[in-house]
Amino acid sequence: MRANQHTDFEKPRGVSHVEVRHGYAQVHVSGIAGNLTRERLSILRAVADSEISIDFLKLTQSGLSFLVAEGRSEDIEAALSPLELHFSIRKGRSIVLVHAVNMRDEEGLIARIVRDVILSGATVSHIGDMHNRMLMVVDSAEAERVADQFRESLVEAAR
Repeated sequence: MRANQHTDFEKPRGVSHVEVRHGYAQVHVSGIAGNLTRERLSILRAVADSEISIDFLKLTQSGLSFLVAEGRSEDIEAALSPLELHFSIRKGRSIVLVHAVNMRDEEGLIARIVRDVILSGATVSHIGDMHNRMLMVVDSAEAERVADQFRESLVEAAR
């Protein structure tokens, strides 16, 4: 068996599929004065006490951001308002996921994905990666177009 062949139970290298998950709102809390760690914890406690599930938590220089189900936007506003912090809630966000086995080991694959999303002209709020996928938060109006571009440039190229 040659080194670059795969066995039948292994998934082939390269991008296997692209997925879009709709229905999110993005929450940004910024301009925290005082003890940043303590304020972040109070924000997360308020969210937890309201039983609101969050995704894509990111710490920023002056606060944090995360995604919530768009249907919980009013609940998150009610949870954060008493804290008297500067925050914004942007509805209409989607997650575009690009799946690839061991993508971190595929030289240049992550760079190509980032290049393609930049060239698409979409506004990307967050990018994250795992060993087998990249996740990008984009405006829902742009999500399917971005996903189609990835399907054309990356999935078809892998076949």
